[in-house]
Amino acid sequence: MTGTYPAAPAMASPDLLRRPLRDLLCRLPLLPVNESGHPDFAAAEPDLLIGLAESAELLSHILHDGFSAIGVLHVCTAPGIANGDITATHTVAIGRLMVELAEALAHTQGLSHECRRYTVDYIGDGRVIDDE
Repeated sequence: MTGTYPAAPAMASPDLLRRPLRDLLCRLPLLPVNESGHPDFAAAEPDLLIGLAESAELLSHILHDGFSAIGVLHVCTAPGIANGDITATHTVAIGRLMVELAEALAHTQGLSHECRRYTVDYIGDGRVIDDE
């Protein structure tokens, strides 16, 4: 197979390496909830919302790249699947993983949009953009 994977090698640099899923899972419990148990974005600290949004957006990017890579690998392994070297069970397992990751991706993007919506006028240091 010729060509290169579109991800830049710099993404693997240790000083740039982040763990967005871990960061997202650590921050989610800090998000206040309303009486019905849903996230109360209006009551949350803006810095928390920005951190959640950044983690969610990076995680979304990683999941999209992963789906692309899995597609490339499926093409490469198609002959092995066709001749029985790779069982259908493995293909089904990858399919189920992709379904669950797609579900996580949808919720992650929704979370990011809500966090950004509630911080659209926030510029940091507790300051808000004044419309006047």
